[in-house]
Amino acid sequence: MFHRRRLLGAYLSVTSDFYCVDIRKFFVPFGQTEIKPTRRGLALRLREWSNWKKIIDTINSTYPTLSTALPCYLGDDHQNQIGALQCRECNLFSQDIL
Repeated sequence: MFHRRRLLGAYLSVTSDFYCVDIRKFFVPFGQTEIKPTRRGLALRLREWSNWKKIIDTINSTYPTLSTALPCYLGDDHQNQIGALQCRECNLFSQDIL
């Protein structure tokens, strides 16, 4: 049976039960409103997470334009309510509002 679903965004979570950082895609099943996790994701041990953060620091120092990137909400399209509501980065779980 085929289940339609709408993929949304990724979340990062840390739980004390498993001692890892979980980066996972989430979706809303067709006809429902509750957000559910998918199998698509990545779990990093705390040591691996620490190494990953160091790699990100290296990338930022090697490519300084990436480290100076601005978040979407500082862009011109967020200067009014319609622009902010249409932003996919800010409203991952919203239906097409407008």
